[in-house]
Amino acid sequence: MKGKARTKLLDHSAGLVEGLSDGPSWSFLYEKSTVKPDGFNIGDRVGLPDGRVFRLGKVGSLTVLTNYGAAYEKKVNAYAVAPAQGTDAGAVGDSKISMTVASPFGALGTGVIAKDELRGGYVVIGHNTDNPQTRGIIGNPALAVAGILTVDLDAPLVTAVTVGTTGIEAMGNPYGQLINTGGAGEYMAFLGIPAVGATAGQYFWLQTWGPVWIVSDGNTCNSIGDRTIYFMSNGSVKSGNDVTIESGYQMAGFAMDRSGLAASNSPMVMLQISP
Repeated sequence: MKGKARTKLLDHSAGLVEGLSDGPSWSFLYEKSTVKPDGFNIGDRVGLPDGRVFRLGKVGSLTVLTNYGAAYEKKVNAYAVAPAQGTDAGAVGDSKISMTVASPFGALGTGVIAKDELRGGYVVIGHNTDNPQTRGIIGNPALAVAGILTVDLDAPLVTAVTVGTTGIEAMGNPYGQLINTGGAGEYMAFLGIPAVGATAGQYFWLQTWGPVWIVSDGNTCNSIGDRTIYFMSNGSVKSGNDVTIESGYQMAGFAMDRSGLAASNSPMVMLQISP
């Protein structure tokens, strides 16, 4: 069923200590299953009283681990000029867009798309022109073979699609194909730290903001003023003084622990990916 992402805030009416002792249980954040949690969809957000934020994810082809960042493994987006538009799609005011889907797009890498597989993903309409339109995908029908797919958008179009001219590019829900890179993450983005280890096809909760422990890759914060933390290709972290930031390493946050000269600690990190 189509729908927009939801946020759940757990007992923010009370103070932190009171909320922890008398508030609702959030033990569900540390569960994993091949069955999607009732009432949540991939990418939905849960916020805790102390500022920690979690999002529901799903493991892709490998596993995820609690001491390493989990990365989005897909590298290919659907891209083509607009095909003929379906019913109520592609015109100004429509909240649908028809696009061409081919291999290797989709979770299976074949262009076959399950119902609502792209929910929580994004589509850019007219990126080959000025003023492209970016919309969230809130639902899609199943596509048994690669071809034309009409997706539901989170807001109507303000510029009409021109068939055969308007470029359309889409990506699936980034929280739906997460893996531990095993050191091969040079071309991947890390979206958070898993709250629990999980295997291929399992749903799990991923921390994206707030205090969390992450394993260190070598020296961390061992020089004066060295507090900013970056992800390495395996999902561990290292401080900015120990990496060549110009090479494009992704920032994870900043170290909360006190450290010192020649220290090499695996830090508590104020994670700063998605608030």
